[in-house]
Amino acid sequence: FKIKLWIFIMFYLQKESEFLEEYKDIIFIIGSPDFFGAGIQDDNKLNVLIMCIAYKDIETGYIEKDKKIVVRMKIKRNELDYYKNIIKRESIVKLKVRCEKEQGDKLAEFLLADIIDNNYKKDEDLNSMLEEYLKPVYYNDAILGDFLYNRTVASFDKELEWVNNKKILVAFDDSTESDKNRAVSFLRDIFLNKEKFDKKVKEYCAMRIIKEGNNVSAKNSRNTIDDEIFIKEFMSKIDFLEIIVHEMDDYVNYRLGNKQFSKMDIIVGGDLNGNLLDPYITPF
Repeated sequence: FKIKLWIFIMFYLQKESEFLEEYKDIIFIIGSPDFFGAGIQDDNKLNVLIMCIAYKDIETGYIEKDKKIVVRMKIKRNELDYYKNIIKRESIVKLKVRCEKEQGDKLAEFLLADIIDNNYKKDEDLNSMLEEYLKPVYYNDAILGDFLYNRTVASFDKELEWVNNKKILVAFDDSTESDKNRAVSFLRDIFLNKEKFDKKVKEYCAMRIIKEGNNVSAKNSRNTIDDEIFIKEFMSKIDFLEIIVHEMDDYVNYRLGNKQFSKMDIIVGGDLNGNLLDPYITPF
């Protein structure tokens, strides 16, 4: 949520007049995620933010890697895919940019004027930084094992064995150490009692879905479905697919489904105390 809010503020504050008229050649390490785009009401263009890990001023040799680094550009909507194809995430690029007039202590902003080289290999400093950045990062738990850091979504994830020898995706956010420990402790408790938890979540979803469905059918004078038959069918055919923990928000997202049985998946929320929220059906 904080990342989304920060991105929204960034879009809102963008003004071309806030950048110097002078052009500079600067080398950037493009991050991951790389692009965010938002519509601009005045001219129907996209205000695009390119998120960067570090930059080096070619003229002075100065390297910045501690601030949030953003390169902005304003493009037509049909140009976004083109730019995504030539500016790759986790790469080094040489750009001609305009610098923000007043850069803060935590944020460095630039306005893109031209792409000089979209695969720049000549700078040893930034090559070394990118190589270090790309090294795998793990969170280790003595019981659940190693979770690999996924830079694209800023989370740690891995596949773990669930009931009936099924594998499911398990993930938690990259947050503070205490919050990550809380998330893993929650997951550990689930997996130590996975048969019981599997039954609990599936029964909860099945009962809520059939109750809502039968209520709608009754209001429209249609035949209802026997609760016990539906729940039994649901329990036997629907599988657990994902458990995604957003520990800082005290929220857990469970995904269930079976593409051989239905094209739709079921999403049910919950908290880190094991409470469950209303499930809903999604095609995504």
